[in-house]
Amino acid sequence: MILIITDNLDSHVDIVVKKLTLASFRLNLDVDSLLDTKISFENDDWYITQNNNSVKASKITCVWARCSSVKINLDHQNNISNGFRLWRSEWNRTLFGLFNYLDRAKWLNSIRHATLADNKYYQMRVANSHNLRFPKLITSNNKETLINFIKNQNDTVVKFMSQDMYTSEKGNLLGLYVNKVYESDFLHFQEKEENPITLQEYINKKYEVRYTVVGNQHLACKIDSQMSQRANIDWRRYDLKNTPHYAIDIPSEIVSKVSSLMKELNLNFGALDFIVDESDNWWFLEVNSSGQWLWIEDLSGLKISDAIAHWLTENV
Repeated sequence: MILIITDNLDSHVDIVVKKLTLASFRLNLDVDSLLDTKISFENDDWYITQNNNSVKASKITCVWARCSSVKINLDHQNNISNGFRLWRSEWNRTLFGLFNYLDRAKWLNSIRHATLADNKYYQMRVANSHNLRFPKLITSNNKETLINFIKNQNDTVVKFMSQDMYTSEKGNLLGLYVNKVYESDFLHFQEKEENPITLQEYINKKYEVRYTVVGNQHLACKIDSQMSQRANIDWRRYDLKNTPHYAIDIPSEIVSKVSSLMKELNLNFGALDFIVDESDNWWFLEVNSSGQWLWIEDLSGLKISDAIAHWLTENV
């Protein structure tokens, strides 16, 4: 039995499930789904019922983890009532127990390994040990340190380590994007009470690459972000009409280095971001252990969903 950990709006899972030839159980961790879920631990086994389907954990041999804790939306994020906080906490503790019980199953990816692998500072250390080129980076809340870093780069961007979403005073959804920053941006930076800020050397891009690894399969998509004024610094400011996506071949040297990186990170799946500069050098930015890929498949024709379905089937 394959366990798929996700939420009720995950279209990535919808696509893959249609391609599976073996039985699977979908466990949605969004609040609405969990409100109608029964879970029990007794007689050294876990029993789960959701959407009129039931599964016993001892029958699960393969797990695809798209998330690992209760998924909340902005309304829930702003709910600070003690009752909701306790409900969410108890669910997360219970899920942690379930996932540990399944430690003998094959995981795409193990939550324990993914948690460590998603730490950007750890990624940098591992990437460096496998000779992957990456931009200079600094994290600090010291004004002088940050300004000195900016002075020593041709261009600098600010990079947010969190991926939280926020709402404006008008109720609009706000994301955190990479932006260029300058010394003047720190004129009002306080000597105390500021949170750490991460700055990164800006690499002039020829194009960007979204690189997906599923087991031993490596699939790369060229993102022509420099053709868009909106997306040229951060392609996540989606401007798909002006940002062509193409499937591309990967240099064998990069495949070898990425394979070594993924092995040390203990990841069976990863969505990696690269910059390719004007000299065709590949610059590693990060790997996301549960990164999105469906739009890449739609725009480039890369068969990522097939690769995932195949991996799950082969590892039951």
